[in-house]
Parts: sequence; C-alpha cells; structure tokens
Amino acid sequence: MKTHELKVRRKIVDFVLKGNSKTKAADKFGVSRCTIYRYLRADEAGDLAPKNKSGAARKVDPDKLKAELKRSPDATLADLAKTFNVHFVTIWHCMKRMGLKVKRAHSVRK
Repeated sequence: MKTHELKVRRKIVDFVLKGNSKTKAADKFGVSRCTIYRYLRADEAGDLAPKNKSGAARKVDPDKLKAELKRSPDATLADLAKTFNVHFVTIWHCMKRMGLKVKRAHSVRK
C-alpha cells in the first residue's frame, strides 16, 4: 500500500470537506473510498499525518545463519528452523534476502 504524504492527504480531505463527493475524490486522487473515509476519520481525530512504519524485527540474524550454513552445509530448512526456533518459511525468506538458493529437497544449494 502506498503511503501518501501529509500534503496529499490534506488536499484529499479539503476536497471532500468543500462539498465534493467521496467517490469523486477517490477518482480524482486515485485512491479508494475506504482511504477517503480513513483520512476523514484521522482528520477528525487531529492525526492526519502518515504513521512511521518501523518494520518487523528480524527473527533470524543473517550472520548467524551464514555461520550455521558453513558449519552444516547439508542442513535442511527444517533443521535450520529447529536450530533458530522459527518456522522453516522464516529461514527461507531470510535466505532469499541473503541471495542464497534453496534446493527442492529444502536444503541449501551452494
């Protein structure tokens, strides 16, 4: 989902508050009507500014995963998941971010 700057949000809210319909505003600004309603509620609450997204903390340290892969290169995703106490998909995503490939048998490819 695209985050709109405060200036754009203010234009959208002002457009609707001047008497224009929410549907017309959605068409004009290229947003959904749900977004219009969300911006109007936020404006009423005095908090129209976009929220900071800090992102989720990573569950697996890439350096520790690399070290584990060097120690046991034939480890499967399930083995690695047990080592790090996470789901195997979490290991898969971390490896993908690191640019590593995964074999079909769920073990690491060099």
